[in-house]
Amino acid sequence: MNLLKQLQCHPSLGHLLPTTTIFFFCSIMVFVLPASGQSRIQDDNVVERVVALVGDSVILMTELDEYLVTLEAGGWARPDDPEEFLTVKTQVLDQLVNQQLILLEAIKDTLLTVSDEELEDRVQQEVEGQIRQFGTTKQFQDALAEQNMTVSQFREQRKNMIRRDLLQERYFAKTGNAGNGVTITEDEARAFFEENRAQFPQLPATILFENFILSPEPNEISKAEALAEAERLLQMAISGEQTFAELATRFSDGPSAQSGGELGWIRHDGSMVSQFEDEVFSLSPGRISSPIETEFGYHLILLERVRGGERRVRHLLVEPEIVDMDIEANVIRSRSFAEQLASEERADENLGVKPDTLDLALGQIAEISPEYAAAMVSSQPGDIVGPIQLAGPSMENSWGVAKVIEMKRGGTSEFEDVREMIEDRLRSIRSAEDLIEELRTQTFIDIRLTPKEIP
Repeated sequence: MNLLKQLQCHPSLGHLLPTTTIFFFCSIMVFVLPASGQSRIQDDNVVERVVALVGDSVILMTELDEYLVTLEAGGWARPDDPEEFLTVKTQVLDQLVNQQLILLEAIKDTLLTVSDEELEDRVQQEVEGQIRQFGTTKQFQDALAEQNMTVSQFREQRKNMIRRDLLQERYFAKTGNAGNGVTITEDEARAFFEENRAQFPQLPATILFENFILSPEPNEISKAEALAEAERLLQMAISGEQTFAELATRFSDGPSAQSGGELGWIRHDGSMVSQFEDEVFSLSPGRISSPIETEFGYHLILLERVRGGERRVRHLLVEPEIVDMDIEANVIRSRSFAEQLASEERADENLGVKPDTLDLALGQIAEISPEYAAAMVSSQPGDIVGPIQLAGPSMENSWGVAKVIEMKRGGTSEFEDVREMIEDRLRSIRSAEDLIEELRTQTFIDIRLTPKEIP
C-alpha cells in the first residue's frame, strides 16, 4: 500500500495531514505496534536517538519506528533504496511533529481531561474487536507474541495512544477548529472523491419506506380533566402561591420538570410545534399563557426574557391520562389504518397521521424494531408492513405501519452519497492545517533525522 494512503488511514495522524492526501474512511488494524520503549534496536545499552525537538519535548527514533511498523502491518513495504526510505521517515516524522504540537497545546488546558474509566472502556472494546477478528483469544495472543508483545503491553500502549488522540480531538473541538468558516468548492470535493474513489466503502442495500406511528389518543373526559388541572395550576402561579418553576418541578409531566420547566432560548423556527411557538412569540415578558393544547397535552408558558429574535421560556405540561379504552381504540384504529393504506386510500390524510420517510439498511431497521425488519426482509415496493407493536418508553402502546416505496440495491458510493461527509472533513482539515501552521511559527522545532539514522 502507498505510504501516504497508510498515513491517511492512521487514526492518530489523519486530521494532521495535507488536504490533498487525507482520506478518512480507512480502517486499518493497529495492533502490532511495539510495546512502549521497544524498537528494532535490540541492544538495551544503546542510548535512544532523538530525531526531533518540539518545544520542550522530544520525539525518539523508537517512536518513529513504531509508526513505520504500524504502516507495514497495513500493507506498506519498506523501500530498499536508502534515500527513498529517508524520505518516508521524514514524511512520517513531520506528521509526528504536527501531532506533538497539538498534544502540547491540549495538555496546557487543564480542563481537557480523559478519565481512566473512559480509557479502560475504549481499550476493552479494541481488545474484544481484535479477538473477534482473530477468532479466539489464543490466536490474538499468538499474533502479539510474534511482535514480542503481551496483551498487557498492548493494552497499555493503546491506552497511551487513545489518551493522546482524545486530547487532540477535544482540543480541536474546544478551540472551534471545525472549519465552520471555511468554504469548500464542489470542484475540490469532487477532486477528492475521484482521487479516493476506490477507497470509499460499499453502500449497503437499503429500504425506502413511509413510516406511520399511531399512538393512543386520550378520550374527552381525560382531556377535560387535564385542562382543568392546567387552569388550576395557572391560578396558583398568578396568585403567587408558588413560583412557576416550583409548580413545574412538582406538577409538570414534561421532561424539563426537573429543571423547573426551563427550556432556555428558543426561536420561531419550527423546532417546536406551531401552537407552542406561536404562543411564545405572542406573549409579553413576565406573562404566563392560558393553557395551550398540542398533541402532547396542555401547556402553560412563562416568557422570561426577550433577546432579539429569541425568547427565554419555562413551560409546564399536563398530559391527559391514557386509559384502557384509549389503548383498545388505538389497536382497532391501527388495523383499520393498515387496511386503508393497503387499499391505496390515503389513510394518513384520512386519519390525520403524517409519515416519516426513511431510507435505512435492514440492520438499522432491526435496531428500531426487530419485528419490522423481519417483516421487511421479503417485502416488495407497495407492500404494507404492520401494524406492529412498538417498544420503548416513548412508544408504549403505540403501533407502527410502514409502506415500502423502494428496495434499493447497495453498491459503490457515488459523489452525492458522500458529498456532505467529504466537505465537512475537508473543512475540518483546512482549519487544522491553519492552526498547525500557526503553532509551527510559535514553537521551537529541531529536526535531527539525517541519512546516518537509516539502519
